[in-house]
Amino acid sequence: MIHRRALLYWLCQLAGWFSWTVIGLLFALAGPVGLTDLVTWRYLVLLAATPVSSIAWTHLYRAYLRRRGWTGLGPGKLLSRILPASVVLGILIPYTAMPLYLILYPERSQVFGIWVLPAVGSSIWCVLIWNFAYFGIHYFERWRQAEMDNLQLAVVATEARLHGLMSQINPHFLFNSLNSVRALVVEDPAKAQAAVTALSELMRYSMQAGHVATVPLETELEMVRTYLSLEAVRLDERLTSELDIAAETHPVPIPTMLLQLLVENGVKHGIERLPAGGTIGVTSWLEAGTLRVRVTNTGRIVARDDSTRVGLANARERLRLLYGERASLALREDGHSVSADLTVPVPVSTAAASAP
Repeated sequence: MIHRRALLYWLCQLAGWFSWTVIGLLFALAGPVGLTDLVTWRYLVLLAATPVSSIAWTHLYRAYLRRRGWTGLGPGKLLSRILPASVVLGILIPYTAMPLYLILYPERSQVFGIWVLPAVGSSIWCVLIWNFAYFGIHYFERWRQAEMDNLQLAVVATEARLHGLMSQINPHFLFNSLNSVRALVVEDPAKAQAAVTALSELMRYSMQAGHVATVPLETELEMVRTYLSLEAVRLDERLTSELDIAAETHPVPIPTMLLQLLVENGVKHGIERLPAGGTIGVTSWLEAGTLRVRVTNTGRIVARDDSTRVGLANARERLRLLYGERASLALREDGHSVSADLTVPVPVSTAAASAP
């Protein structure tokens, strides 16, 4: 990809500046000077020096603007930079060829001023066109990449929704939940009714999750509590949950079903497999403009045949598409517990709203 872009850049450089030189030659031929007087070795050498000088200066200019990060600026800030840059380059390009002109045409040194003024003017216009073409291509590529990222995000979000649906309505989950409800119908009808309500709320949330990319942490926590209450019916005393959620983190948006996935993984791959059960914990806090969420569960990180790890890979891809390098999801083992650490940037509007 990089090689192809570099090749395209040099092709455009050569084609553009030599085309400008040919247009200048055609205008000169249309004047009072004859073809015999124009097409001489001295004139051809001078003619070739112009695109060479233009390519050299614009290439140095390209390196400068890339180092200064101009390609990431908005139109207003960018325009205030490329206008004076075009004037400077428009002066440098013809004046670079000045010594060669004086060497080749010493007899015309007295008319150099007449030649250089229109040369500077046309050079400025050409550099402006170069700028508009160069940054126009960059803006188009950024727009196209954003569209591709949005499409990819939609696909990943849909996959996450399907994964959530499958994890909630797969036969194993339904079988265990309904068996638990059936056992409670006679023993504790009120608790059985609450379990059925929790199951229906969880399934409804899963089906609606694909319609939005993010939800407030508080909304996701409500479904996590619902999920844990349902699993507590099935696992009974084997499951203990501890939630320590900072109030200022409630409005911070996070990807839909992400926290639900982390908690579900902790129960399914950790606590459920331990005869004595264990504890699932969720902690959230703000730190240096970011939301930190930690999901811990009793257990170990063990590769299992029935685990595809698609859920975690999907979660990391969603974070990348939504936040770039500003978000992360790391899984680590600490003694007899496993921690999933989620970091998400806090939007400025959310941070201002939650400030005391």
